[in-house]
Amino acid sequence: MASSKPVTLVKYCDIDTALKILNSQSLRWSASHLYNDPFELNYRSDSDFTPDQLLKGLIKEALAILFDELAPTGKRNKLIATILRWRDEERFETPENAEATLKKLLLTMAQKQQKRIQQYLSDWKTFTRTTRICSLCDRPDNLRNWQRFAENHSGIALRFKCGENTTLAKPQAVSYNNAPIAITSLKEQVSVAYGRSTEPSSSNFIQLFSHKSSVDSDEHEWRCFSREKTEVDSDPQLWYSTRRFPITELESIYFGLMTNDKDKAVITQLIKSNYPKTKIFYAESQANSYTVRFLS
Repeated sequence: MASSKPVTLVKYCDIDTALKILNSQSLRWSASHLYNDPFELNYRSDSDFTPDQLLKGLIKEALAILFDELAPTGKRNKLIATILRWRDEERFETPENAEATLKKLLLTMAQKQQKRIQQYLSDWKTFTRTTRICSLCDRPDNLRNWQRFAENHSGIALRFKCGENTTLAKPQAVSYNNAPIAITSLKEQVSVAYGRSTEPSSSNFIQLFSHKSSVDSDEHEWRCFSREKTEVDSDPQLWYSTRRFPITELESIYFGLMTNDKDKAVITQLIKSNYPKTKIFYAESQANSYTVRFLS
């Protein structure tokens, strides 16, 4: 992941998509489920536990403190104080003796916590329904992206200005991980109850959209976000929008190693007519190297 905010971002695309972007002077912004990634969090995503599993998780943690002498590491709260007092008093001889009492103690607490979780998940569904993402990359010479997104080097790459006072404001770098991130998990909610972490907040929803598998780490993806009013009963396949960009924000275009001459001619003419200040670059492979450079 890049260490600082970029000043330009690159959109790799095939020729047909490039022509749509250039002719309409707009980029497509989509809800997350339209990326068709089975690991992408979206409006259908949920927690990974049931209310019964939450209660059992809270009881299991309490038993560990009582009988395994697990040292609480979080902020001391009323729950932890009660359990530690029982441990000091040696109130229960076995976990079986303690479990019924713990269930009574923790049931109401778990129910209140579950209500907060349900509200959090409801906020998530609203957020995902109304959030649109524009996905780009940080460099025009990324061979993986040329192959995957630009029709195996026969498409083009469009380089846009980004950042404050541009259409692509506040880009967020994607973080790549070995395991998927969850909206919230049983482990997280048990940690909340026992004072080891704060409750998840809707203010962190953008970060949940900025995680992908480490398998894709060579894409160096950045994401920009916008919000669109979306009716609850609308068709999820239509949760996308097109946003126009000023012609001055298209800084340069790059033809791939295998972009054919006809497509080059059509797009070159379009750029010269509609984007007169946009620079044009042509790919050239490097001798004895799996790299590419671009010449104007």
